[in-house]
Amino acid sequence: MNRSALIVMLTVAALMGAASAQPASVAPPATAPVAPPYVLVMPPGYEKVSVAGHTALCMPNDKEWVTKALTAIKPATRPTTMPADLLKRVADNRAAVVKQMVTDLAMADDKQANFVFDEKILPTLKKLDQLKPPVFFLICTRQQLRELTQSGWGEPRFHYNRVANEASFDDNIMLTLDRPMGDAVLPAFYQETETPAVRSEHLASGIGQLDAGMAERISQQPQPLVFNLLAEHIGQTQFDPLKLRRDQQWFGLGVTGYFASKYAGELTPSAKEEWQKGMTFENPRYPVSAKPIDLIHPLEESAMRPVAVPFYNQALRRKAMTVVIKWAELGGEASITKAIVATRAKAPADGAGLVKLIQETSGVDLSKDVAPQ
Repeated sequence: MNRSALIVMLTVAALMGAASAQPASVAPPATAPVAPPYVLVMPPGYEKVSVAGHTALCMPNDKEWVTKALTAIKPATRPTTMPADLLKRVADNRAAVVKQMVTDLAMADDKQANFVFDEKILPTLKKLDQLKPPVFFLICTRQQLRELTQSGWGEPRFHYNRVANEASFDDNIMLTLDRPMGDAVLPAFYQETETPAVRSEHLASGIGQLDAGMAERISQQPQPLVFNLLAEHIGQTQFDPLKLRRDQQWFGLGVTGYFASKYAGELTPSAKEEWQKGMTFENPRYPVSAKPIDLIHPLEESAMRPVAVPFYNQALRRKAMTVVIKWAELGGEASITKAIVATRAKAPADGAGLVKLIQETSGVDLSKDVAPQ
């Protein structure tokens, strides 16, 4: 996951009536080609109505009931894992986690530990907390939208399908941290047979459900974000410099995941054990099982089909985590720290040498655990 390019996608059906926001799949990472952000072009004859942070586009004769609807929207119930909640928890527990990182990873000082907070975790959470996508609700009937798209309005988000004689539209709201967000124009359909009071009630309800769905989706991002930033930082600063061989990489992967789980357990509402369970869960439908992997004789990526590489590496990571969790249970976390220090001092020649080093420094024999099961 690319944290600086966090993208959340929400799919929104027609907002009137019983429509509600439904989370969709995560959008492609920012490294993929990205189209320029969409900029709203006002549909001819429509006016903007803005109330308390919501903006609707409507015909002049609909302005009264639309204004009433926007005024009636109640604030969405916010989950307790919003970015603001995580920011407070991180601030409250930062000092303790920095101290743990210095000890666990045998750091010379706390500069690197503080760096991940000051330059990565806190700035990214603050950006996430301040996200507010430019959303516009197009108040119309389906016939009115059909006529608008027939004239060419709204491209490329809106398009007239001549075969179906219907308007098609992109109803995704994409939230990004690393680039400008495009305007999201969402149709809010009403029936001409409905009274203004009914239209107003449906619109207020639909937008309220969208607000709640967006808050829920955003609330799902901060916890994995914190974990991923911790793991990325530990891997880059503590294990990348060791230049571990392919048959030793399980050491860096497993230890990184173990300690990232520990620190995330302090900085988020999810306990260390929950993070570890998520990291080691073996889905029976996953194409590659972790158990048969030989950590000190892993397959080389060049020996696999490209499509299989990420699946194999993920399975290898899961097994590495399982081994390190057992290691910590048998020898304590301090034994992991001793192995880190010893590896920095003199890197073992190969995977077998690493297992021997761990046994010599911690008294824990992992030879059976790293072998195929």
